[in-house]
Amino acid sequence: MAYNTMTREEWLAALADAGTGLENSDSSDQDRAHFILDRLDHENQLMAIRGLLERNKAADKQLEDERREIIASIERSSDPAQEHWEDEHDLTVRAMIYQSAAHSMAALGMIVPMYESMFRHSFHGIAEAFRKAGASLHAHRRDGMRKVDFWDCRFVYSETRKDKWEKDVVAGIMELADAIGLTLPDGLEGLLEALFDYRNRMFHCGFEWPKDECLKFAKEIEARKWEGWFERWERGDEPWMFHMADEFIKYCLEMIDKVLDALDGIARTNCR
Repeated sequence: MAYNTMTREEWLAALADAGTGLENSDSSDQDRAHFILDRLDHENQLMAIRGLLERNKAADKQLEDERREIIASIERSSDPAQEHWEDEHDLTVRAMIYQSAAHSMAALGMIVPMYESMFRHSFHGIAEAFRKAGASLHAHRRDGMRKVDFWDCRFVYSETRKDKWEKDVVAGIMELADAIGLTLPDGLEGLLEALFDYRNRMFHCGFEWPKDECLKFAKEIEARKWEGWFERWERGDEPWMFHMADEFIKYCLEMIDKVLDALDGIARTNCR
């Protein structure tokens, strides 16, 4: 799939003939992204995600407020009433732990599919724009894959396999972006690696992972500089449960906006 490249002017003219709308240089980056993500309403998806996250945060605040009230009751009381409030406090803290895991799972279950669908739709849209415009690519190792596999970001090129691909979504996204000259925002690869690593453990192990998985993930957080992205509850001196930190969730949503801004990079940066 090694082709000659077009000039920026030729690319925009070809896109105009193809009717993609990307020829309008006054369009904002995310307006341009609409033409690539023709079947994905990312704005309403993000509104729905943010709405649910806010409701979950309100539920977390309610539990925290209840815990504070119980602490005040403990301080005001004496035995046997104090023992009752201490038991209530233990139950409330336990509820907070499991609720934080549930809300982390909910955030994860919305954000990861958003990234996957956004990239699969965008690469499909770019492929269609290339086809209509007769645009071309530089030589790349993905040329060894079948054309249908070339554009599938779930796959990364493999020299050793007969079909020349293996499944790795994060590596596939980065490799395909490189192949087509799409400049993605700094920090995206590390964010996706953390998200998908955590997703695999949560979706396969639930809220409470086996001890060895907890220890492995704790070491991975340290080794890969993910501190601040995940918070953990401990039982004894060992990690027990992990959940996504609010700042990491915010970062994930901000990165989606940056990816949308980058989707016009084919026309604006790589085809001059």
